[in-house]
Amino acid sequence: MPALSRLSLLVLILVPLLVPGTAAWGAARPKTAKVQVDDGAEMVPTVRLPDTARPLRYRLNLTIDPDQSEYSGQVDIKIALTKTSDHVWLNGRDLEMAAVEVVTAAGEHLPATWEQVTPDGVARVDFAQPLQPQTLTLRFTYSAPFDPSLDGLYRVSEKGLNYAFSQFEAISARQAWPCFDEPRFKTPYDITLTVKAGDEAVTNTLPVRQETLPGGGRRLTFGTTRPLPTYLLAFAVGPLDIVKGPTIPPNGARRKPIPVRGVALHGKGPRLAYALSVTPGLFLTLERYFGIPYAYGKLDLIAAPDFDAVGMENAGTILYSEQRLLVAADDTVDARRRFLVLHAHEIAHQWFGDLVTPAGWDDIWLNEAFASWLAPKAVDSWQPRMLTARMVEQEALEAMDLDSLASTRAIRQPITTTSDIETAFDNITYRKGAGVLAMMESYVGPAAFRKAVTTHLRRHIDGVATAQDFFGALADTMHDPVLVESLRSYINLPGVPRLSLGWTCPRTGLQVLTAQRRYRPLGSEASTAAHWTLPLCVQPNAASAPACMMVTAARQTFPLGQYACPAVLVPNATGTGYFRLSLTTEHWRRLLTVLPRLPAAEQMALLESLWGEVVAGHQPPSLYLTAAVSLAGVPAWDVASASFPRLKQLLDLAPTEGDRAALRLFLLQAWRPVMARVGLTPGKLDRVAPENTALLRDRLVAFLALELRDETVRAQLMALMRDPSAPPPAEVQATGMAVLAQELGRPYVDGLIDQVKTSTDAEHREMALDALNRVTDPVLAAQIRDLVFAPWLKLNEVNMLIRGQGRESSHLPAYWAWVQANIAHIRARGSTTTMGALPLPLEGLCSAPAADQVEAFFRPLAGELEGGGRTVDQAVERIRLCAAQRASTLSQTPPAPAPPPGQRP
Repeated sequence: MPALSRLSLLVLILVPLLVPGTAAWGAARPKTAKVQVDDGAEMVPTVRLPDTARPLRYRLNLTIDPDQSEYSGQVDIKIALTKTSDHVWLNGRDLEMAAVEVVTAAGEHLPATWEQVTPDGVARVDFAQPLQPQTLTLRFTYSAPFDPSLDGLYRVSEKGLNYAFSQFEAISARQAWPCFDEPRFKTPYDITLTVKAGDEAVTNTLPVRQETLPGGGRRLTFGTTRPLPTYLLAFAVGPLDIVKGPTIPPNGARRKPIPVRGVALHGKGPRLAYALSVTPGLFLTLERYFGIPYAYGKLDLIAAPDFDAVGMENAGTILYSEQRLLVAADDTVDARRRFLVLHAHEIAHQWFGDLVTPAGWDDIWLNEAFASWLAPKAVDSWQPRMLTARMVEQEALEAMDLDSLASTRAIRQPITTTSDIETAFDNITYRKGAGVLAMMESYVGPAAFRKAVTTHLRRHIDGVATAQDFFGALADTMHDPVLVESLRSYINLPGVPRLSLGWTCPRTGLQVLTAQRRYRPLGSEASTAAHWTLPLCVQPNAASAPACMMVTAARQTFPLGQYACPAVLVPNATGTGYFRLSLTTEHWRRLLTVLPRLPAAEQMALLESLWGEVVAGHQPPSLYLTAAVSLAGVPAWDVASASFPRLKQLLDLAPTEGDRAALRLFLLQAWRPVMARVGLTPGKLDRVAPENTALLRDRLVAFLALELRDETVRAQLMALMRDPSAPPPAEVQATGMAVLAQELGRPYVDGLIDQVKTSTDAEHREMALDALNRVTDPVLAAQIRDLVFAPWLKLNEVNMLIRGQGRESSHLPAYWAWVQANIAHIRARGSTTTMGALPLPLEGLCSAPAADQVEAFFRPLAGELEGGGRTVDQAVERIRLCAAQRASTLSQTPPAPAPPPGQRP
C-alpha cells in the first residue's frame, strides 16, 4: 500500500463500518445485462454512458509511489444530474473502493455504493434515495494496483529505480480513477500529486504550490487544466531528469512564451538535447498553419522506456517511447526523419484532438487522419531536406493492402464494442485517412483546404466535434456539395475504389471514359457493388496542367475537347488519388515507356496501381517487374525503393527454390548497378544529396543483403562491421547486425542477447531485437522466440519480437507451432496487444488448411486480442488470399526485360 495520511487510514477503517452496503465496494462483480430499477428494466451501457449525468469538473488527489504495488487517492467529480435518479453510470475498472459519498447542491453528504458491473469497466453508483436534477459531487476514496500491462497507470524499473507512467488512450483512464471515460466529456481538472522524497511528478500543467511533508515527501498542486477528456491526462512520477529546453517565443495572437521541458529516466536527461532543440521550429510552423494560439501554457516531452505506442498527445505533456524521443543530432537520417514526423504529429494533436476533440471514438479520424496528414507537411515546410513531402501519399498506398480486405472497415466506423475502439487505431484511420485528406487538398488547393480546417477548429475550441461538423465547415468554405459528398463517401465506405480508365477521340475531341467498382484481389469475396465520388486528374500532354474532374457515377464520360488526342494518357496526375487504376495492357505498356520521366508521386501511385492489378489477376507479374526495373535508377529514394516490399512478396510466392533463385538473379542484375552508384560508404552522391542518398542506401543495402542474399554486398558489409578502425555508416548498421547474426551464428547471437539483457539504451535494444529476428538457423530462432518469457525483456519489446517473426518466412511453421504450444505462457506474459500481435506474422503460411487452423485456434481467443474478432478475420483472410495468389499465375510468370526508353506525352 502507498503511504496514507492518518485521516485517510481512519476513513479506510471506519467508513465500511458506518455506511450500509460497503462490503461490496471493492468488488468488480459483473452483473447481468439488465438491472432492475424503479422505472423498469434498464440495459447496462456498453461503450456509451447514458445522458443521466455528465461531468463538470474533476479534482484528483493521488498518492503515487512507484516503489509500491499500488497507489491511492481521493477523486471528486462535480456532475450535472439531468433527471431524477437513484443512481448514475460511469467508468472504473479494478478499483478498490474504500468509500463513496454524494454531496448535494444543498451541502448534504449522503452515502452511496459502488459496483463495477462489466469486466471492461462500466460501473454504477447507487444513492441511498432518488435525487432531483441538480449539481452533485461524487466523492471516491480508493486504491488501485499499477497496471501490469502498458495501459492505465503502470510501473517500469531500470537500474533499480522505479517509475510510474500513464497511457489512458483509448479507455484506460478508468483503470486509474473513477470517471466518465468518453471523449465527449471534456472538463477542467484540478490535480494534486503526493510523491515520496526524491521523486519528481509531471502532469498536464505546471505546479502552482508545493508542500514538504514529514519524511521528505512532497505534495504538488498543479494549475487547473483547460477542458480535457479523460484520455488526454498524463502522469509521470519517479526520480526523473527534468531538463529545461528552449522557450518558444510569443507568436502572433499568443502573447505568452511557452516553456519547453524534456523528461527522462534518471541519467538520461542529456540525451533529450536534439528533441528539445528542434521543438521550437516545428511548433511555430504548426501554430502558424492553424492561426490559433497554443492553448496549454507549457510543453513537456516525456521519454518512457516501456511504451508500446510511439507517441501520445496528452495536452501539454506528450509521451514518447525512448526509442523515438532520445535521438541524437548525429543519428541516422531515417531515425531523425521518423522522429520529426512523429513529433509534428503529436504537436499537431494539440489542436486536432486536444483543443477540439472528437465527440466519439467513431470520429477518431478527426484526430489521427488530420495529424497524420499535416505532420509531414509541417516537417517539409520547416526542413525540406528531410524529404517528407511525399510521405502521406506513400503511406496511403501502403494502407491499400489492409483496405483491400473484405474484413476492412470504413474510416468512420460505428462503435458498438470496446474492440471496435481498439481497431479504430489502425492504418485505415491514420494512413488511409491522411491520404484521403491529401487528395481533397490537392483537388481544391492548399489555401482553400486550410481555410476549411481552421474554420472547423475555431468553431469548436475547447469542445467536441463530429464528422458532420467538419463536413459543414468544408461546405461553408468551399460552397461545393459534390466535394463534401466525395469526402463523405471516402469516410463512410470501406475498401479501395478500382477505377477503370480509357479514352477515345471522336470528332468532338478527347473523351475520358471511367468505370468504377470496389477493388478486390484474387481469392477475395468482398462485394464490388460500392462506388465513390472521387476526384480524378489526368494529363493528356506534358505542356498543359492536369485536367481534373469529379467522378460521381459507376460509369461516366468526360469530354475534354480542348486537348488533342494523346498517344498515352497519364492518369492520377499529381499521384494523390486514393484509388487503384485498371487499364488495358496496351495502356500500361505505353505508360511504362514514359514512367521514368513522370513526377515521383505519379511514379509511386502508378507502380502501386499496377501491383494491385497483378494481385487481382488482371495483369501479369512480368509487367510489374518491367515497371520496377525501369524505376531502379531514378534519383528519388522513395521511388527507387518503392518496389522492394512487393518484390519480396514475389520471391516468397515463387513455387520452387529454382524459381526463387532465378528471380533473385534477375533482380540482382537490375539493382547491382544502383548499389555500385550509391556505395556502401558515403561518396559523391552523398555530397550532392546527403539525406536522399542515406535513405536510399539504408533500403537498398537491406534489400540486397537480406532479401536477395547478394554475397558480395554481405561480405563487404561484414568487413565494414568488423573493422575496428572506423564504424560503418549509421544507416547500414542495422542490416550489418542482421547479416552478422545470420553468418556468425551463436557467438554473435549470444552477444546480441547480452546486449538486450544489459543495455539501457532503448534504440540499441531495438536494433538488437531486429537483428535477432533475422537469424536463419532454426535452432537459434527457437531460442530467440523463447526470449518472450525472459523477465528482463520489456513488455513493449516482447511485442516487437513477436511482430518481427515473419521476417524470415522459412521460420513461420515453427513459429506457428510455438504459438500453439505456448499460448498459456504467452497469455500470462503479455497483454491484449501481445495477443493481438500473435496472428500478424502468419500470413506467410499461405494455404487454405493453415487458414482453417489459425481461425480455429484464435477465434475462441478473440476476446483477449487487441482488436477482437476483426484481428482474427483479417489474419485468416490474408492467409487465404496468399494461398489464392500462390495457386495463380502470379507465382509462375518469368521475369521480363526492362522497357525501352520513351518520352513523356
